[in-house]
Amino acid sequence: MKKTFSLLLKIVISTGLIALLLKRIGPDYILSTLENANWIWITAALVLFTVSYFLGSLQWWTLLKAEGVRIPFRKTLQFYYVGLFFNNLFISNLGGDVFRMVDIRRYSEDGAAAVSTVFLDRVMGLLLMSGLAVLSSPFLLIHQSTDLKFLPFLFVLIAGWTIVLFTLFSKRFARPFIWLVTRITPEKLHLKGREIYNRIYSFGRQKSCFIRVFLISLCVQSARILTHYLLSRSLGLHVSPLYFFLFIPIVAIIASLPVSIGGLGLREQSAVILFGAVGMAASDATVMEFLAYLVAIVTSIPGGLLFIGRNKIQSGLVESSPA
Repeated sequence: MKKTFSLLLKIVISTGLIALLLKRIGPDYILSTLENANWIWITAALVLFTVSYFLGSLQWWTLLKAEGVRIPFRKTLQFYYVGLFFNNLFISNLGGDVFRMVDIRRYSEDGAAAVSTVFLDRVMGLLLMSGLAVLSSPFLLIHQSTDLKFLPFLFVLIAGWTIVLFTLFSKRFARPFIWLVTRITPEKLHLKGREIYNRIYSFGRQKSCFIRVFLISLCVQSARILTHYLLSRSLGLHVSPLYFFLFIPIVAIIASLPVSIGGLGLREQSAVILFGAVGMAASDATVMEFLAYLVAIVTSIPGGLLFIGRNKIQSGLVESSPA
């Protein structure tokens, strides 16, 4: 009953946010903007987003190997696509991660590896997105007429980026957080959490593997940010790509909050506020982010087909039912 109520509440929030935007901008204007969009740029965005999926699968596969989970890349790609599909349709942008954890748990029977690799995969993406925003911001402040109102966003990104980095890869820094967790969670839960944390910390000591994952993640996140830029070009907009590296990480973080379906509504509203501050019309920002959501849905459809088409998983091997 509680889950049903929570789901209905998130649907109401998403619907309300979208309705607010439609009332403010007008559905006719949005439809006409979509009709006049340049399909060459949209196709380029679809291709780039798909490339980011393959790179993202490679990143996760590398993490799994580092944790001792031997799994073919083809199967990792399948599990990754299923997770992507449910990320776009489930609560926030995190629902599909549960499917990834369950699939790896069934495949390897290593629950800690399933959780730690998916968590690390997410954290690396967050760190790189935030890091790219931090790196791009000085260029904006120096070379662009950027409003100083963006400084608080920058400080939040820097603070969050630093805290997460030191907490994950410095036991001394993480000690107060670990102490707090042991006091407020059941013993069985914090012992399992400590095992997962130790695996993450151990991964940070594998320098060559860490560098490989870092570089792959850099390509993944850059591709996903530039997808938004390509979609803006499809609408005839000419906004500096640097703004996308500063704003899209913030939009992505807000969209991942567990208060809507697939981040719908939150993504568009946050883009209107951020890009509006650099002269982008609210209608253009709304259409651009709605297009980004559609691109994510279309490119993740193979994950839905894979989920429907597979029969059952036994000991990590997909077996066809007898005729």
